[in-house]
Amino acid sequence: MPAVPAIDHPSAWTSAAIGGKEGLIHRLSDAQLEAIYALAIRIADKPLVEITRADVDDPELVTLMTSVRFDIQRGKAATVLSGVEIGGMSEAVFHRVFWALGTHLGEGAVQSARRDLVGRVEKLEDNPAGRGYQSDIELGSHCDFHEILALASYRAADEGGLSGLVSSLAVHDIMQAEHPDLLAALYRGFRHQCASPEDLSDENIPVFCDVEGKISCFYHGLFMMNAAKTLGTPLPADLIEAQRVFNEIALRPDVKASFLLEPGEMVFWHNFVCLHSRTSFKDRSEHRRLLFRLWLHAQPGESRAMHPAFVGRARQMDAVHQQGKPALVYNLGELIEAQR
Repeated sequence: MPAVPAIDHPSAWTSAAIGGKEGLIHRLSDAQLEAIYALAIRIADKPLVEITRADVDDPELVTLMTSVRFDIQRGKAATVLSGVEIGGMSEAVFHRVFWALGTHLGEGAVQSARRDLVGRVEKLEDNPAGRGYQSDIELGSHCDFHEILALASYRAADEGGLSGLVSSLAVHDIMQAEHPDLLAALYRGFRHQCASPEDLSDENIPVFCDVEGKISCFYHGLFMMNAAKTLGTPLPADLIEAQRVFNEIALRPDVKASFLLEPGEMVFWHNFVCLHSRTSFKDRSEHRRLLFRLWLHAQPGESRAMHPAFVGRARQMDAVHQQGKPALVYNLGELIEAQR
């Protein structure tokens, strides 16, 4: 494939260039914090499904979330909101506030057969679906399905549990500079299978795509590995090597921003521009790590120009979850294998 010029955009950042987490932080002003605490009081007893964008009408919060939306779609593609003091705020109230802010960014999607709009990211002893966010294992850099993702920290682990963000566009630039021969395999991609054989995609889904001059990324090694097993064929050698190099670059400390998401902090990012990860962690029964998660479809007219399968796969998952069926069933051993 022809050489692609280096991506000249704020979203093609490296951790070294922006100063790690510091380069992504938006420290909330006193006025913004007062508006958030007032919002918490107003919606404390309101059912989550009844909380809409209209509930977040304070000018301070409207301006704040307009800025976050701009950062996600046109800036660095990731923002960490810092400064909220949880104090006596209960889990229920905190996750309502998180959801309310998210309504300014897009349409919330259900995250499991339980139809939960706000996912609880915590280790569960009973995890029959093998979901990574309900385990304590390390999760390598990857993409999920929905265009905008967010995490909010309520309790940090005693040990570990660092979050990681990587600009997939920076990975693309580094591969172009160091291993240009491998990019063609990532643009070709492979078929995806998230869970059952019935979920096997009809066509290859690229890791990188270039649509309307915008490069985007959908990377999850397990999905390609699952598809290869169902098809009874090995992944192409050049794709295996390209994934190895991709993973290695995404681990570089000067590329990946690794940080603890402190209690009260929220991070929002574009799933097809930034990869995310998490280190393993240790809990105590009386102090268990807890984060909340949002999956959001971008607002009408604001969706990034991308390969149609990127968002199409998310809509397929939504339909299955709305039927009360599990859309994803992982084998944690295979997930670990796919990250190697």
